[in-house]
Amino acid sequence: MSITACSEGVSASYSGALDHYLSPERRDGVKVQWEEPTLAEIFDDALSYVPSTGPLRVIDIGCGIGDGLRLLRSAPCSHHRTHPAGSVRYTGVDLNADLLDAARRVHGATGDAEFICADVRDWSPAAFDLVIATGVPYSHLTPAELEQVLTGLFATARQQRQPTAIVIDVLGRYSVEWTSRWDQQRWPYRMSFFSTDETVASTEMTCYSGAELHSVISTAADRAGCVLDGVECHDRSIGVGRHTTTAEFASGLRLYRGLVNGLLDPDVTADWDQLWFDVSVPEAPEPVTTFFAEWAERWNTMVSGVRDLARSADSEDHVAGVLQPMLAHGLKRLERTHQRGLGVGHSLTAVAYAQPAPA
Repeated sequence: MSITACSEGVSASYSGALDHYLSPERRDGVKVQWEEPTLAEIFDDALSYVPSTGPLRVIDIGCGIGDGLRLLRSAPCSHHRTHPAGSVRYTGVDLNADLLDAARRVHGATGDAEFICADVRDWSPAAFDLVIATGVPYSHLTPAELEQVLTGLFATARQQRQPTAIVIDVLGRYSVEWTSRWDQQRWPYRMSFFSTDETVASTEMTCYSGAELHSVISTAADRAGCVLDGVECHDRSIGVGRHTTTAEFASGLRLYRGLVNGLLDPDVTADWDQLWFDVSVPEAPEPVTTFFAEWAERWNTMVSGVRDLARSADSEDHVAGVLQPMLAHGLKRLERTHQRGLGVGHSLTAVAYAQPAPA
């Protein structure tokens, strides 16, 4: 999914990417029960805006092995469209040849999916109904490059005959995973969470607050002369991003993702003390600091409540099989109901709703 990688091979920052994306360990409990359903819901919302006048034309930017297509097919979005959910014409775009080959093996036999090796800074689709992205591919671009790419997409959206939706996925600027980098928008990021034995190098990545991403989107739409019906920003993986398993960019960070995965594993006994959300938040805009104060209070209220139930439970099986999954579900719901699109999660996902030019 690297935007900046050489098209002839995998960049050093994506060494081991194929190992990781094909690894069973990659799809852990948080990804399967928390992250993927959340992204499917976002796709669902985007699709509700797109009229059902024929096969759904989808572009997946930074497609990797085609996770976006799998999520689109599994999402509860088919009720928004009159044609079968499988009536999708999908084009995945990426610069990593190895991942594209894997994507073709996984999805190519269906006949409704194609995968293109291209740099989105030099390539744009002729038509689409929906543009999606997973795995923060746009963070490889500088803000100026992102504005350029979005201007091209909005120019195409303006020429369509019906409304379209564009999903933009980037790293959140104010994730607890990188509190040491909150004062920087672009910095050397490393996918050290990859499930691989290969050495993964750092690469420059751009992080965004909700306001920063909204500004880039609005400027690009204005440049393209495209009218937007709105932009919705969603924080994803708040407190449970991949780097809460590495603590590489935040010294002393508790490994919350592993702890929540443990709640979903009946063979793991919850460590209630470690589950306490205890993060020292550095200087940041007031909405961000206020958010984390409220988030910690809500998170810790849930943890303490279930911990008290566990201490009075009749059996360990009830704790592991009922109470711990109940807490994991509650923490997931906390994210969906209390996120504000501020850029406080691992990922910040925006959906821009674009109108065609007047007839």
